[in-house]
Amino acid sequence: MKKIALSSILTIVLLSAGFGQSITVVPTITEADIINASVLVDPMAEKVKEIAPTTFSLNIFNNTSPKVAVKTSMLFEAYVTLEEDRQRTSMFEGNNAAVTKNPFLVPPAGRIFTSKDADNPSSDIDLNFTVNETLKKKLKDKILEPESGGRVPSGLYEIRIIITVDSVNGIAVHESPIEIYRSVNVTNPTTAVLDVPFTNGYVYPTPFPQFQWTYDTRSIMLTIYELRPEHQSLQDAIGASDPFLQVKIDRRLSGNLSTFTYPQSAASRPGVDIVRGPRQLERGKMYVVVLDGLTTAFGFDVEPLRTIRSFAIADPQGQVVINILQTTFGGSEFQNMFNLIQDQNLQLNVNGITLNGVALSAQDLQKLLLEKKDRIISVRFED
Repeated sequence: MKKIALSSILTIVLLSAGFGQSITVVPTITEADIINASVLVDPMAEKVKEIAPTTFSLNIFNNTSPKVAVKTSMLFEAYVTLEEDRQRTSMFEGNNAAVTKNPFLVPPAGRIFTSKDADNPSSDIDLNFTVNETLKKKLKDKILEPESGGRVPSGLYEIRIIITVDSVNGIAVHESPIEIYRSVNVTNPTTAVLDVPFTNGYVYPTPFPQFQWTYDTRSIMLTIYELRPEHQSLQDAIGASDPFLQVKIDRRLSGNLSTFTYPQSAASRPGVDIVRGPRQLERGKMYVVVLDGLTTAFGFDVEPLRTIRSFAIADPQGQVVINILQTTFGGSEFQNMFNLIQDQNLQLNVNGITLNGVALSAQDLQKLLLEKKDRIISVRFED
């Protein structure tokens, strides 16, 4: 997945509604830090996660006049809702929050709290909590999976911090608590790959081909273009022609659908949205299928996971064979021969392909050409 550089820092001043509030809290938290700090406990270690003060901080201003010491308490909640099960789970045992054991001091000059303070034995901020070991192990296992790339799994990550003033200059007070809430939806997909067609030039016997894919993105976009003789590449076809079909498939709403047959009508169904087309595919012609695994990260659209393949619709006259040969050898020293074939409108019998006397299907020929392309030095057509 393409990484997003979040250069801007979210800085929001939160003021309590109460008149004469003793403190003001300015959280400086990037959305990336929510992912790193939301669970407070590092699932890869047995200690509180350390975050640099410059990236995750609560700047607590002392508003008293004249300036006197303020004692405050903190409550910290963290929740994870993984994409796979949609169950909101607390990082702390029994849905309990992490709370300060004793009020901590906000001196007249104010102070900055970071999650690093919670792991500092010399700090007066001492959080009391019990880690949800089941969730911690689940996150740890997923982060350690080879395909994860060390990233947190997809899901909704939430943090909620409540700061309450206990006393001002040693005198107990009752002020409205200050609440800070942040959440971010994380998608860390790793796979969106076409399984069928599995290679360029794949031949379908029907003008209603079935496509298959493997994916862990939230949705995919399947788009079909015509590959015309003047196109020099598959990208040319994508840029030069309107889609014959474009369909968006939502993984969850469609029931984790991973196969799709070219439709005869534009009728959509739950999780399957026909965006363009369909236009009828024709026998003997070649097309391009584009599979885009649609992803977001931190609320931004990012570069999709993309697979591009060409395929042909078989016809009884064997034009598909010419198309396969053209795709494999076009632009090489065989190009003049293909131009001659096309000029003479040569027709081939797709059911009569032989190699050294051995009958081949169009699919067999396709695989053979792809595997032996570099070793083929001549091509001959016989009556």
